[in-house]
Amino acid sequence: MKNVRNIALYALAVMCIVTVPFAVVSAQSPPVTDDQVDRIRTNCVSAKNILDRLHTSDTLLRVNRGQIYEYMSTKLMDRFNGRVTSNRYAAADLTTATQTYTDALAAFRVSYRAYEEQVSRALAIDCNKEPVSFYDAVANARIKRSQVHSDVLNLHQYIDQYRAAVDVFEGGFKANEGSR
Repeated sequence: MKNVRNIALYALAVMCIVTVPFAVVSAQSPPVTDDQVDRIRTNCVSAKNILDRLHTSDTLLRVNRGQIYEYMSTKLMDRFNGRVTSNRYAAADLTTATQTYTDALAAFRVSYRAYEEQVSRALAIDCNKEPVSFYDAVANARIKRSQVHSDVLNLHQYIDQYRAAVDVFEGGFKANEGSR
């Protein structure tokens, strides 16, 4: 029975915190019912433990992904664009794609920081004493997490755009080399 209860608590917390980011979130949440308040109070410790584990794992994931995204920008895109430009080849598409990616990376950093701060605020709330505030804080964290997810999708789209610009450059380069 205890395992079933733990699984149910975990499922409840996951649904509150990490519901699929594609879900539509209304601007105004319906009011929290008395039954929900009771469940929040009853499951307060478990919910906070799960939220804390999510916070920790998301932080590690952010560091790892952030390093990869930063590496792609500084070590790959910027250096390749610099070589192309220094050899006096046209690099407008490459630099445009790089700038778009850099802007999206900055947006990702801002969104992640806002998400991380919101999760920290939720963790600081005593859900036994302030269940509605805790619920609202978790709901806001979920919205901010959804924005982070959207930013990650944008980054991947811009990586694909840069790759396409490299392919176009490569095709033009090979055509020019063949005509020499």
